[in-house]
Amino acid sequence: MSVDSQKANVEAKAEAAANVAKDAAKDTGKAAGTLVDAVFDLGLSWAEVGVTKSKQALEASAKSIEKAAKSLDDLGKRLKKAS
Repeated sequence: MSVDSQKANVEAKAEAAANVAKDAAKDTGKAAGTLVDAVFDLGLSWAEVGVTKSKQALEASAKSIEKAAKSLDDLGKRLKKAS
């Protein structure tokens, strides 16, 4: 799932939570539970976005570290060859 689609999903859930809050003002008994569910779902959506972003950051860091390790390996080989 792309970041844009995740953002759209979170925004849709936020709008749904806002609508539930409006309904809660009309019927506090039934809508209160629904509001809690909507807020919980919204929190889960943001958690999903955070986990996805964290995964992407770790993957990018791993690639950078891998490139640095290769550069050090190449340098080591050149130094060994020069001696």
